[in-house]
Amino acid sequence: MKLHTSRKKEQLLALKRGDKAAFKWLFTMYEKKLYAFIFSIAKSDYVAEEILQEVFIKLWMKRETLDSAKSLDAFIFKIARNMTYNYLRGVASQEALKRELWKNIVHNKEQEDDKVLLENYEKIVSTILKDIPPQKRNVFILSKQQGKSNQEIADLLGISPKTVKNHLWKTLQIIREQAKPHLQKIHSFILFLL
Repeated sequence: MKLHTSRKKEQLLALKRGDKAAFKWLFTMYEKKLYAFIFSIAKSDYVAEEILQEVFIKLWMKRETLDSAKSLDAFIFKIARNMTYNYLRGVASQEALKRELWKNIVHNKEQEDDKVLLENYEKIVSTILKDIPPQKRNVFILSKQQGKSNQEIADLLGISPKTVKNHLWKTLQIIREQAKPHLQKIHSFILFLL
Protein backbone atom coordinates (compact mmCIF):
# COMPACT_ATOMS: atom_id res chain seq x y z
CA MET A 1 0.00 0.00 0.00
CA LYS A 2 2.79 2.40 0.90
CA LEU A 3 4.56 1.52 -2.34
CA HIS A 4 1.37 2.34 -4.27
CA THR A 5 1.00 5.68 -2.47
CA SER A 6 4.64 6.62 -3.03
CA ARG A 7 4.30 5.66 -6.70
CA LYS A 8 1.26 8.00 -6.98
CA LYS A 9 3.23 10.84 -5.41
CA GLU A 10 6.13 10.26 -7.80
CA GLN A 11 3.77 10.27 -10.77
CA LEU A 12 2.01 13.36 -9.46
CA LEU A 13 5.33 15.22 -9.16
CA ALA A 14 6.28 14.08 -12.68
CA LEU A 15 2.87 15.21 -13.95
CA LYS A 16 3.42 18.66 -12.40
CA ARG A 17 6.62 18.91 -14.47
CA GLY A 18 4.63 18.05 -17.62
CA ASP A 19 5.72 14.42 -17.96
CA LYS A 20 3.38 12.80 -20.49
CA ALA A 21 4.30 9.29 -19.35
CA ALA A 22 3.14 10.19 -15.81
CA PHE A 23 -0.09 11.53 -17.24
CA LYS A 24 -0.59 8.29 -19.17
CA TRP A 25 0.08 6.28 -16.00
CA LEU A 26 -2.51 8.33 -14.05
CA PHE A 27 -4.98 8.00 -16.91
CA THR A 28 -4.57 4.21 -16.93
CA MET A 29 -4.88 4.06 -13.15
CA TYR A 30 -8.04 6.19 -12.88
CA GLU A 31 -9.83 5.69 -16.19
CA LYS A 32 -12.07 2.74 -15.24
CA LYS A 33 -12.83 3.94 -11.70
CA LEU A 34 -13.68 7.44 -12.90
CA TYR A 35 -15.77 6.13 -15.77
CA ALA A 36 -17.82 3.95 -13.38
CA PHE A 37 -18.21 6.88 -10.97
CA ILE A 38 -19.37 9.29 -13.69
CA PHE A 39 -21.66 6.67 -15.24
CA SER A 40 -23.26 6.00 -11.83
CA ILE A 41 -24.39 9.64 -11.79
CA ALA A 42 -25.04 10.37 -15.48
CA LYS A 43 -26.44 6.95 -16.51
CA SER A 44 -25.08 7.39 -20.02
CA ASP A 45 -22.07 5.79 -21.71
CA TYR A 46 -21.65 8.73 -24.07
CA VAL A 47 -21.84 11.33 -21.29
CA ALA A 48 -19.49 9.33 -19.08
CA GLU A 49 -16.91 9.10 -21.87
CA GLU A 50 -17.17 12.80 -22.68
CA ILE A 51 -16.89 13.92 -19.07
CA LEU A 52 -14.04 11.46 -18.46
CA GLN A 53 -12.09 13.14 -21.25
CA GLU A 54 -12.90 16.57 -19.84
CA VAL A 55 -11.71 15.51 -16.38
CA PHE A 56 -8.33 14.43 -17.73
CA ILE A 57 -8.04 17.56 -19.85
CA LYS A 58 -8.69 19.65 -16.75
CA LEU A 59 -6.19 17.57 -14.78
CA TRP A 60 -3.55 18.22 -17.45
CA MET A 61 -4.38 21.95 -17.58
CA LYS A 62 -4.13 22.29 -13.77
CA ARG A 63 -1.13 19.94 -13.38
CA GLU A 64 1.19 22.72 -12.21
CA THR A 65 -1.13 23.71 -9.36
CA LEU A 66 -1.65 20.18 -8.02
CA ASP A 67 -0.75 19.80 -4.34
CA SER A 68 1.20 16.56 -3.80
CA ALA A 69 0.40 16.71 -0.08
CA LYS A 70 -3.33 16.35 -0.77
CA SER A 71 -5.16 13.31 -2.01
CA LEU A 72 -5.19 13.00 -5.78
CA ASP A 73 -8.15 10.62 -5.48
CA ALA A 74 -10.25 13.25 -3.72
CA PHE A 75 -9.19 15.94 -6.18
CA ILE A 76 -9.84 13.96 -9.35
CA PHE A 77 -13.17 12.52 -8.15
CA LYS A 78 -14.31 15.99 -7.06
CA ILE A 79 -13.57 17.30 -10.56
CA ALA A 80 -15.51 14.38 -12.05
CA ARG A 81 -18.47 14.88 -9.71
CA ASN A 82 -18.66 18.63 -10.32
CA MET A 83 -18.36 18.28 -14.10
CA THR A 84 -21.07 15.60 -14.15
CA TYR A 85 -23.46 17.67 -12.02
CA ASN A 86 -22.77 20.77 -14.12
CA TYR A 87 -23.49 18.79 -17.26
CA LEU A 88 -26.76 17.41 -15.83
CA ARG A 89 -27.84 20.88 -14.68
CA GLY A 90 -27.16 22.20 -18.18
CA VAL A 91 -29.17 19.39 -19.76
CA ALA A 92 -32.05 19.98 -17.34
CA SER A 93 -32.03 23.70 -18.19
CA GLN A 94 -32.00 22.95 -21.91
CA GLU A 95 -34.88 20.47 -21.55
CA ALA A 96 -36.90 22.98 -19.53
CA LEU A 97 -36.17 25.62 -22.17
CA LYS A 98 -37.19 23.25 -24.97
CA ARG A 99 -40.45 22.41 -23.19
CA GLU A 100 -41.22 26.10 -22.65
CA LEU A 101 -40.43 26.97 -26.27
CA TRP A 102 -42.55 24.07 -27.54
CA LYS A 103 -45.42 25.13 -25.28
CA ASN A 104 -45.18 28.68 -26.66
CA ILE A 105 -45.01 27.44 -30.25
CA VAL A 106 -48.08 25.25 -29.75
CA HIS A 107 -49.94 28.07 -27.99
CA ASN A 108 -49.07 30.55 -30.77
CA LYS A 109 -50.08 28.00 -33.41
CA GLU A 110 -53.42 27.46 -31.67
CA GLN A 111 -53.97 31.21 -31.43
CA GLU A 112 -53.11 31.60 -35.12
CA ASP A 113 -55.46 28.74 -36.02
CA ASP A 114 -58.22 30.31 -33.92
CA LYS A 115 -57.61 33.67 -35.59
CA VAL A 116 -57.81 32.12 -39.06
CA LEU A 117 -61.00 30.26 -38.13
CA LEU A 118 -62.55 33.43 -36.73
CA GLU A 119 -61.61 35.39 -39.85
CA ASN A 120 -63.10 32.69 -42.07
CA TYR A 121 -66.25 32.55 -39.97
CA GLU A 122 -66.59 36.36 -40.08
CA LYS A 123 -66.25 36.29 -43.89
CA ILE A 124 -68.91 33.61 -44.15
CA VAL A 125 -71.26 35.54 -41.86
CA SER A 126 -70.64 38.78 -43.80
CA THR A 127 -71.47 37.02 -47.06
CA ILE A 128 -74.65 35.57 -45.59
CA LEU A 129 -75.67 38.93 -44.07
CA LYS A 130 -75.54 40.58 -47.52
CA ASP A 131 -78.49 38.43 -48.63
CA ILE A 132 -80.57 38.96 -45.48
CA PRO A 133 -83.26 41.68 -45.50
CA PRO A 134 -81.93 45.06 -44.28
CA GLN A 135 -84.03 45.18 -41.08
CA LYS A 136 -82.86 41.75 -39.91
CA ARG A 137 -79.23 42.58 -40.89
CA ASN A 138 -79.35 45.86 -38.92
CA VAL A 139 -80.77 44.11 -35.84
CA PHE A 140 -78.03 41.45 -36.03
CA ILE A 141 -75.22 44.01 -36.46
CA LEU A 142 -76.50 46.19 -33.62
CA SER A 143 -76.87 43.19 -31.30
CA LYS A 144 -73.94 40.91 -32.09
CA GLN A 145 -71.32 43.28 -33.44
CA GLN A 146 -72.09 46.45 -31.48
CA GLY A 147 -73.34 44.75 -28.29
CA LYS A 148 -76.58 46.69 -27.93
CA SER A 149 -79.47 45.30 -25.90
CA ASN A 150 -82.81 44.34 -27.46
CA GLN A 151 -84.43 47.41 -25.85
CA GLU A 152 -81.75 49.75 -27.26
CA ILE A 153 -82.18 48.26 -30.74
CA ALA A 154 -85.97 48.55 -30.48
CA ASP A 155 -85.66 52.22 -29.53
CA LEU A 156 -83.16 52.95 -32.34
CA LEU A 157 -85.19 51.22 -35.05
CA GLY A 158 -88.67 52.11 -33.76
CA ILE A 159 -89.77 48.47 -33.37
CA SER A 160 -90.80 46.37 -30.38
CA PRO A 161 -88.26 44.38 -28.34
CA LYS A 162 -90.21 41.23 -29.29
CA THR A 163 -89.67 42.02 -32.99
CA VAL A 164 -85.95 42.53 -32.31
CA LYS A 165 -85.85 39.12 -30.59
CA ASN A 166 -87.68 37.47 -33.53
CA HIS A 167 -85.34 39.11 -36.10
CA LEU A 168 -82.27 37.93 -34.15
CA TRP A 169 -83.63 34.40 -33.83
CA LYS A 170 -84.47 34.16 -37.57
CA THR A 171 -81.14 35.73 -38.61
CA LEU A 172 -79.15 33.35 -36.43
CA GLN A 173 -81.14 30.43 -37.82
CA ILE A 174 -80.34 31.53 -41.40
CA ILE A 175 -76.65 32.01 -40.54
CA ARG A 176 -76.45 28.55 -38.92
CA GLU A 177 -78.11 26.86 -41.89
CA GLN A 178 -76.08 28.66 -44.54
CA ALA A 179 -72.77 28.52 -42.65
CA LYS A 180 -73.00 24.81 -41.86
CA PRO A 181 -71.55 23.55 -45.20
CA HIS A 182 -68.73 26.13 -45.01
CA LEU A 183 -67.90 25.24 -41.42
CA GLN A 184 -67.80 21.55 -42.30
CA LYS A 185 -65.27 22.34 -45.06
CA ILE A 186 -63.17 24.39 -42.62
CA HIS A 187 -63.39 21.64 -40.01
CA SER A 188 -62.35 19.01 -42.57
CA PHE A 189 -59.46 21.21 -43.68
CA ILE A 190 -58.29 21.62 -40.08
CA LEU A 191 -58.45 17.87 -39.52
CA PHE A 192 -56.45 17.41 -42.73
CA LEU A 193 -53.77 19.80 -41.41
CA LEU A 194 -53.52 17.92 -38.13
